[in-house]
Amino acid sequence: MATALVENVEKPQYFPEMREKAIINFGQEAAIKSRELFEAFHFPNGLLPLQKVVEGGWVEETGFVWLVTEEAQKHHFVKPDRISKYDELVTCTISPRRMKDIRGVKAKDMGIWVPVNEIYIDEKKPDKIVFKSIMGLSRSFPVSDYVLDE
Repeated sequence: MATALVENVEKPQYFPEMREKAIINFGQEAAIKSRELFEAFHFPNGLLPLQKVVEGGWVEETGFVWLVTEEAQKHHFVKPDRISKYDELVTCTISPRRMKDIRGVKAKDMGIWVPVNEIYIDEKKPDKIVFKSIMGLSRSFPVSDYVLDE
C-alpha cells in the first residue's frame, strides 16, 4: 500500500457562521491585535502569551474571541510560578475585566491539569486577577504577575 504526502493542506476555517460579523487578523497582526483587544478590556498584556498566532477573530456584538496558533504550547509564568497549556484553538467571550466560557486553556495546580473556564479582575480588589475552573477551583494572583515588561 502506497502512502502519499499531502502538502500545502490548509487548516480548517474555524467559525464560518461568525466570520462575516467578525474582525479577523492573521499572523503577526493577529498577535498584536489580540493583545490590544485584551488590554482594551483591562487585562494585563501578558495574560495569554501565545506564540505563532496564525489567526485571531473577535465578534464585537457578542464578545466572542478566537485565537488559532500553529501548535499547542505551554508557558511558565515566573512570578506566580504557574504553568499553563494552550491548545491550537483558544476561545472565550470577553467583556470588561472578564473572560468567560474559555476553551483551550489549562493550568497546572496541585500536580494536575485543570481547565480554566473563567478569568476576571476582582471588582473589590482590582489588583487581583482570579482564575476559575469548571471543577469549582479558583485561584487569585496579583495582576502585576501577568504584566510583560516592554
